[in-house]
This record gives sequence, C-alpha cells and structure tokens, in this order.
Amino acid sequence: MTELELREADGDTILSEFLDQKEMYHFEGDSGVENLNKVCSAIGYRAHGFRYGTSLEVFLSDNPGAQQAILDWIGQHIGIASEWSENLSNEIELEDVEEDEEEKEEEDMMKRDDPY
Repeated sequence: MTELELREADGDTILSEFLDQKEMYHFEGDSGVENLNKVCSAIGYRAHGFRYGTSLEVFLSDNPGAQQAILDWIGQHIGIASEWSENLSNEIELEDVEEDEEEKEEEDMMKRDDPY
C-alpha cells in the first residue's frame, strides 16, 4: 500500500492491510485472543493489569464468533475514531513508490528493445 492509498483508505481497508501485513489470519482460540489483543494494542489500548485467563479471555477463546464480531466492530468504527485510524496507519509498512516506478521504466525499456 502506498502512502496515497493509505491516506485515501477507509478504516476497514486500513484494518485489513494491517492484518495482512502482520499475517493475522486466525481469530480462533487462544491465538485469536492474542491477535485481537495485538489489534487493540495497535489502535491505542494498552494493558491495565488484564491478565491471561480471565473469564472474558476464556469466553473469547471458546467463542471465535465473538472475536470476529469485535474485529468487525473495530473495522466499522475505525473511521469514526480518527485516533484509532492514525495509530493503525502508523503500524503499516508502505511500499516504496520510487522502486515501483524504476521497475516499470526498466520493463518498458526491455519491451522496446525486444523485437518480438
């Protein structure tokens, strides 16, 4: 994702890009709870003495639909909470546009030099 694409992206797109870059594809069980915790941390929520094994974490671990519902809710509201969007955007690695342009120029030159 380029800087321009990131600036024009809606909250759900920003969240999807973050999840893809961090390879967070699994939101089930304990690893899903851990990934959900990483998302919440990335949007700006820091630990307040919450320890693993609380009834809420056990509930989320046993109910992946609840994890997905929270993730969906974050995606729907991230555009409203500009601080969330900004925090998550800061976590996304941007593509280097200059490299892409140089590669395209090289490809164009090769096509021109190729007689077939």
